[in-house]
Amino acid sequence: MNPNLFRKLKKWRDETAKKEMVEGFRVIPNRAIEDVAILEPKTREELTNIKGIKDKKYYKYGKEIIDIVKSESEKTQNEKDQPFFLPTRRSNRNIIIPQTENSSYEKIRPFVQDNDNKIEKTDKIYSVSEFLDRLNEKLMSEEMRVKGEITSVDEREKVIYFSLKDKEDESVVNCLIFRYQYEISGIKLEIGNEIIANGYPEIYKPTGRLSLNVNLIEIAGQGALKKAYDKLREQFEKEGLFALERKKQLPKLPQTIALITSSQGAAIGDFTTNLGNYGFKIKFINSNVEGKKAIFDLIKAIKQVKRMKNLDVLVIVRGGGSLESLQAFNNEKLVREIITLKIPIICGIGHEKDISLVSLVADSAVSTPTAAARTVRDSWDRAVEKLSHDESIIINSFERHLYKSKQKIETLSFHLSHKFENILQRFSDIKNDFVNILDNIKYSIEGLKEKIENYKKSILSNYNQAVYNAKDKIINFENIININNPERQLKLGYSIVSLEGNIIKSIEQIKKGDTLDIKISDGNIKTEVKDIKK
Repeated sequence: MNPNLFRKLKKWRDETAKKEMVEGFRVIPNRAIEDVAILEPKTREELTNIKGIKDKKYYKYGKEIIDIVKSESEKTQNEKDQPFFLPTRRSNRNIIIPQTENSSYEKIRPFVQDNDNKIEKTDKIYSVSEFLDRLNEKLMSEEMRVKGEITSVDEREKVIYFSLKDKEDESVVNCLIFRYQYEISGIKLEIGNEIIANGYPEIYKPTGRLSLNVNLIEIAGQGALKKAYDKLREQFEKEGLFALERKKQLPKLPQTIALITSSQGAAIGDFTTNLGNYGFKIKFINSNVEGKKAIFDLIKAIKQVKRMKNLDVLVIVRGGGSLESLQAFNNEKLVREIITLKIPIICGIGHEKDISLVSLVADSAVSTPTAAARTVRDSWDRAVEKLSHDESIIINSFERHLYKSKQKIETLSFHLSHKFENILQRFSDIKNDFVNILDNIKYSIEGLKEKIENYKKSILSNYNQAVYNAKDKIINFENIININNPERQLKLGYSIVSLEGNIIKSIEQIKKGDTLDIKISDGNIKTEVKDIKK
């Protein structure tokens, strides 16, 4: 539950009830406020799924409630998103530590009398409802752990009701736990089992009945823990969750690491100190790793890792401890959340006897944070070692090749000097031959120039004679054409008769009514045939 959100919703509910002059539960009941503070709904569908807030109340109060939830979420997120740098012993490496939702984890307060929690003495007269609301507000701060034997269980859709009995004096307390918290606890409530319930007291308004509002359940006793551990381990083995073929290979030369552990423990120092100077970028997620209650932090941390991009590997570390202190790492919900991750997981959770279930499903499991750091840097160490080895091989090989090349160069230089002398001699001979060839070409060109000049004169003479002969022929042709030109005959009094372009040579070609064209020397005449005589 988000306590800040719960307080804001209560304050809003009281102010609204005062304005409307009605009792607080008529605006929204306490149980609905608790559900909103737990589920933090941000849409109509999410809000109306909560018991006590249906469509009528949504249309009346829904927008105000969602605005309060969003405002608190944004405020919390802004605080979480401010990164800070955790200095390590190596000056050139920093770890980026985002403030996560896990950072605001509120520790369980012991049940002690505090002057601030006392009900103020006042002359004001409270209604029964206001009195119970005031008591519940104060009781919320008294979170505690209660051990007892389960005497009854009543499972509903969203809430499980059960009762715990003290073994010594048969005292009984009624308890309730929301289903999602029950499922995360990973423990089946069965009559006769002894458990430890973590929660705070609450008075149910309609009846005034006192209950323990539980947010986490643990198995009581080392033997019971071991039995539950063995049972869950056997179940996971049957499902093949520990099989080698499903484990992902660790990346070579990883650079970006997601690290889940507590900022207060020694594990983070052991891990970062032993990483080596390879320029790793570590995205740290602060999470409680001690005891059963760490399960909520761990699941949130895993979900946060799923939202991160460009991660090479996830590392989960903590110091060693008893089976009881490692309960969170043997939780079914956490294991099933982890196996959905797409990046390899290195687990450094030490335990003397029983390896945690998270370690069994991890892609690589070691006993200490130091060993986890060495696993991460292993490929870098081997790469550096191989680089050093290859460097020696390359240098030795280079020296051998350099010595051999030097010998070859000296031998080639000796042969080259003799070859060069031969080349110079050949060049001198070729030069002389070339000069002689050039002289011959020069003489040949001069002879050709003389021939060309003679050809030029001969061609010009022949051309002139051909032009003269052509002129004579043209004059003769002109005379012949003039003599045979029909138009010349027309000037002598002759004419040319045609019909539709065809020259008339016989009266057989025409008939009466035809229009004839008559061409004479100075024009054309059109005439119509009136009569034909043979």
